[in-house]
Formats: sequence, C-alpha cells, structure tokens
Amino acid sequence: QTQENDQPAVSSHLLREYISRARKHQPVVPKDVAPYIVEAYVSLRSQGTPTGQSAKNGDQTVMTARQLLSILRLSQALGRLRFSDYVAREDVDEAIRLTHMSKSSLMDEDSDRRSGGQDSTKRKWGGEDVTSRIFNIIRDYATASRSEKIELKLCEAMVLRKGFTAQQLQVCLEEYQNLSIIMMNATGTHITLMST
Repeated sequence: QTQENDQPAVSSHLLREYISRARKHQPVVPKDVAPYIVEAYVSLRSQGTPTGQSAKNGDQTVMTARQLLSILRLSQALGRLRFSDYVAREDVDEAIRLTHMSKSSLMDEDSDRRSGGQDSTKRKWGGEDVTSRIFNIIRDYATASRSEKIELKLCEAMVLRKGFTAQQLQVCLEEYQNLSIIMMNATGTHITLMST
C-alpha cells in the first residue's frame, strides 16, 4: 500500500505498537521549562485587551486557565510522541500553535458562513494579512523592550506562540528585508528594525 506521494502507508500493527509504547511514558514538566510556560501564559494573557476587543477582532491571544490546561496536556502528549518522560520547550510552543490554529479555523468557518462562503485568498487575522500580523508582533516587542535588535530565535518563539508557522515568519522577514525595514545580521541570528 502506498499513499499519493509514493510513501508506504504505516501498517496498523506498527501504529498500534507505537501507541502502546508511547502510552508507557508520562511526561512531566521539568523545573527549567515551568518558568517558560508561565512566561508564555502571562505574555498571552497580557496581550488580550480588558474590553474584550481582541476577541471580536479575531485575535487569538485571549488566554483562559482552561486553555492553559489544554496546552499543558497537549505538551505532554507531544512528549509522549517522542517517547520522552519530560516536556520540552518545543512541545509547549507546538501546543500553543495548535491551540491557536484550532481557534483560528473555527473563526474562519464562522466568518465564511457570514460572508456567504466567499473565501479570500489571503488568510486574515483581525483584518490584517499574515505577513503584516507577524511584523506587528515583532515591532510591538521591539517597542516594548526598547530595542531595535532582536534575536531570531526569540522572534520565532513569539510567532509560534501566536499560532503562526516558521515558514510564515520566513516569508515575513524576506518581504520586510526587501523593503529595507528589517535587516538580518551576517550570521542570521539577529534582526534589526530600521528606523523609519
């Protein structure tokens, strides 16, 4: 049996064995990852507006305690998939991304129903295209931290937490570099926002 892309299909026996082994692991959150989760939660929580406008505008940052529990459980499940007994930061970032994408897909379906099924070619969040939304995340961080130079890994973590992908970040960086708004250092580890 093969799939459309000519990769062999996974046998049901292999899949059952994988699941059986994964269930033997009960990942816990290590002490060095716990502050990271708290920081992510506080960051996402603080980005929602007290008036509730962010939820109306399609912003996916509004975070509740129930969603935090979901993120923790998803992180543990991702750890199990790696046969690990510990949750890694990457598991937390992926869990946050999955949560945001899930909420986003529900909002997209709702807006499609209201617009009569007219689907736009550009995915939108709160009236902005993805590239602009990612740039605004980076710019807002630079403004808040009073630094024009930002580590690329930090940018990627912020973007993933908001439900975007590394590929979308790369497209954003390339577009804004071409516009001379962002400059990347020679080693590709930091970006600098140019003064306008």
